[in-house]
Amino acid sequence: MSFSSDLKEELSKISNHKNECCKLAELAGYLITNCNVVKENGEFILKMTTESSSAIRRVYNAFKNLYNIEPITNVTNQTVDREMLFELVVRDKMDLQRLFQNTLINIDSNLQIIVDDNGKIKEKECCKKAFIRGVFMGGGSITTPEHANHLEIVLNNVQNANFINSILHSLDINAKIIKRKKMTVIYVKDSEAISNFLILIGSNRGTLAFEQTRVIKEYRNNMNRKINCEVANMDKIAVAASRQLNDILLLKKMKKFEELPEEIKKLAKLREEHPEANLEKLGEMLEPKLSKAGVSHRFKKIKLLADELRDE
Repeated sequence: MSFSSDLKEELSKISNHKNECCKLAELAGYLITNCNVVKENGEFILKMTTESSSAIRRVYNAFKNLYNIEPITNVTNQTVDREMLFELVVRDKMDLQRLFQNTLINIDSNLQIIVDDNGKIKEKECCKKAFIRGVFMGGGSITTPEHANHLEIVLNNVQNANFINSILHSLDINAKIIKRKKMTVIYVKDSEAISNFLILIGSNRGTLAFEQTRVIKEYRNNMNRKINCEVANMDKIAVAASRQLNDILLLKKMKKFEELPEEIKKLAKLREEHPEANLEKLGEMLEPKLSKAGVSHRFKKIKLLADELRDE
């Protein structure tokens, strides 16, 4: 199973809330993201499809407990990935009427299910969290943490997307909205925000798994940055040492090396003996010891003399 599937499986088994308002809010979140009103044989029906048997069972129980509605459940054909698809259908006209009269959703002129809660979802933080949990179970996904930090919720209605985004921002989750073909996508890429999102929808195992992966990724990234920095420094040292050795070789070739002051000759000999050493290490090898700036100053004198010979 994917990381998202594991999350939804966990969320579908969270103990139902005692507060009816939270049950309504969670169901509303699920219905606006994974439910359609379609016409079959001249009759309007409500239909939802998912790969999660636990999610179907949770929604079925919500219909039964909240509205005394017993939907029809089916197992449809397998998907390309050979996953079973579970379908939930409400056909009875009276059931549909009762559902849309007493819930937090409605149907627009395009037969799209939209939020119509008269501000009830935003009244309590527990209801907002339950609503977002339902939204994620219905239309959300999170990329496997090892690969990337990406959470998204896909919707077919801009009105619902704006409402969901306002709830997320009120819960301090900074999400953004983009258009993707005919769909509207709410997404989050910040790893800390995704972790906070998992906490607020009640996914303990998912949060732990995400955080463990996040820590490992950050450690690896820091190590890679450190290694790259060290390699870059070694390259710089090697280039500088090569230039210094060329200057020393030129001075020797032109019989000018012995004319150098004794302290500069000592440094030049150390460079020949330790081509891999940085300026700080060379300074520590001298007697008396010399600072990095002092070593650099002496190499500059060698370079000036070598450049004069090159210009002749």
